[in-house]
Amino acid sequence: MGETASLNIIKQTGNSETVVTKSRFIGYITPVKDASEAESVINTLRKKYNDARHNPWAYIVMEGDLLNKKCSDDGEPSQTAGKPILSVLEGAHLVNAVCVVTRYFGGVLLGTGGLVRAYSDAAAKALETIPVIPIRLGRNLEILCDYSDEGTVRRMLESREYVITNSSYAEKVTLSVLGPEEAGERLSLEITDRTGGRASVTMGDTEYI
Repeated sequence: MGETASLNIIKQTGNSETVVTKSRFIGYITPVKDASEAESVINTLRKKYNDARHNPWAYIVMEGDLLNKKCSDDGEPSQTAGKPILSVLEGAHLVNAVCVVTRYFGGVLLGTGGLVRAYSDAAAKALETIPVIPIRLGRNLEILCDYSDEGTVRRMLESREYVITNSSYAEKVTLSVLGPEEAGERLSLEITDRTGGRASVTMGDTEYI
């Protein structure tokens, strides 16, 4: 997974407002499901602050096992606005989040370093107002077992923090479960061992939980 090994999300919207040498910086960060929603948030804020000089932004969203990262300086000198905002998101290991920092120009040029600091600070302060929630990599498993072994299997799932996402009952019991990726292989071996080989476990896809 590389860069997606340890990730965080937010579930609330954060805001900040700072004044740097007469320029007003309004930070806004919010959770999104995908790139389309992130773009919608950006467009909404552009309309809300259409009298502002700049509305730089950045977002990171998950697309399968990959991270889609985008940013824009929105008219500020290259690498002085969008990239610093994106760096704040990256530093917090955030995914599925968009941040927009609106600037009302105060008539005094801040210089390259001043802009980088101002945009970074506005994004960071907006993030500081809300909780950051860790997520971890999960593994989907499908378990096929006898009715007589279902109770044993269910207790083992609970001990490994696996939850049942679907179940069906026919000739045998089929349980679809999701839990910590790092426990998947060991759990599979234990189920097979504890049921004397009567139960079978199929390893499925990974997803973040």
